Amino acid sequence: MEAYQLTRSKRKSLSIVIGKDGTIQVKAPNWLPKYKIDQFIQQKSEWIQEKQRELSLIEQKKPAHTFREGDGFLFQGETYRLRFRSRSRQKEQLDREQTARVYKGVALEEREKLMYLESDLEKAEASLVEQSIEEWYLFQAKQIFPERVSQYYPLVSRQAQSQGAEIGPLNRISIRSQKTRWGSCSSKGNLNFNWRLVMAPAEILDYVVVHELCHLAYLNHSGQFWQLVSSILPDCRERRSWLKANGLLLEWKD
Repeated sequence: MEAYQLTRSKRKSLSIVIGKDGTIQVKAPNWLPKYKIDQFIQQKSEWIQEKQRELSLIEQKKPAHTFREGDGFLFQGETYRLRFRSRSRQKEQLDREQTARVYKGVALEEREKLMYLESDLEKAEASLVEQSIEEWYLFQAKQIFPERVSQYYPLVSRQAQSQGAEIGPLNRISIRSQKTRWGSCSSKGNLNFNWRLVMAPAEILDYVVVHELCHLAYLNHSGQFWQLVSSILPDCRERRSWLKANGLLLEWKD
């Protein structure tokens, strides 16, 4: 039988979580005998092995960033290759690029799928390149999330009312760097989003936005909550599954 890490608490049921490194983490009620837990793990052995294989495949696909020329960086589901160029060359090029997303010396060239960083090749220290690109991602997230929230909020409000629910007010939108959560909604109407979602395809980011907005009507994961989500995004299950299966591809740091 596979080795596993056991955590006991006052919970009522057993659950299994497969860690990113393939470790098996089991959460169990305080009262449940150890042999019952072992039996449960044995019954789930095929499922566990399948999940470990899936994680291994995703781990192999996960980009190992060196922050050197040629590195690939995801943005809205597309991979952009890093290139360095001088300040004068950057300005000259940007004058011709109408679709570039520019912030603090970082710019996208969408046609060729390139990410340009204002720097001389010999002066491009990996730590400074990493900082510049992360700041660029954060800036993009701060533009994109409020825009998507503004688009979906009226729709969520109308759909909630049609279900007989009263949607709460939207208070504040915050962009955060989190390792385990893609988004959250507080009882005060504060929405928090993980900036790494700007790496994912736009429809995945929209799923998280809609998910959190629906919590303004139902601060739980009840059947009514999921009914509201699916009334806005009929393929929400597929989008949710994509995020679960591919979330490791959006990792920034180990």
